[in-house]
Amino acid sequence: MAAPAEETRPITIDDVARFTPIVGELVVEPDGWGVVGTPTNFYATAESHTMDGELFDTAIQVRWTPSAYRFDYGDGTVEETEASGSAWRGTEESWMETATSHTYASTEDVTASVTVVFTAEVNAGSGWFAVPGSLPVQAPEVSVKVFEVDTVLTNGDCMANPSAAGCG
Repeated sequence: MAAPAEETRPITIDDVARFTPIVGELVVEPDGWGVVGTPTNFYATAESHTMDGELFDTAIQVRWTPSAYRFDYGDGTVEETEASGSAWRGTEESWMETATSHTYASTEDVTASVTVVFTAEVNAGSGWFAVPGSLPVQAPEVSVKVFEVDTVLTNGDCMANPSAAGCG
């Protein structure tokens, strides 16, 4: 009589969770502050990456892929999206609304965060296979200073001519 075959159990997201994915950071443009009534840009820097390690006494690779982003803007607004967002490109995009921007309604300073939801694939030497489930990982929180500004019409450059109409 042959010995029974050794039973293998499927790898779960809990098994690979100890290979904690690199979550990156939350970036707030411009430079960690916003203006009431004007879009503030947010984006996450998490990227797909591979980690080497050992699981069940077997050398493996785990490939983490961001699949969703949960932006908590700190004022009670939370949005989940498949978009990580991106930096504004040049002054022509500054203050423009983006897929991940947020417009604050008051000058209350807030703490914003992003939780990146990762999916995993594993390779133990015979090709990649998907691991069921997902793993949410929160990036470090970011303080956001929210200002209110008034615009003023001037006659030229106030630095060059401080006594011009609208300056001073």
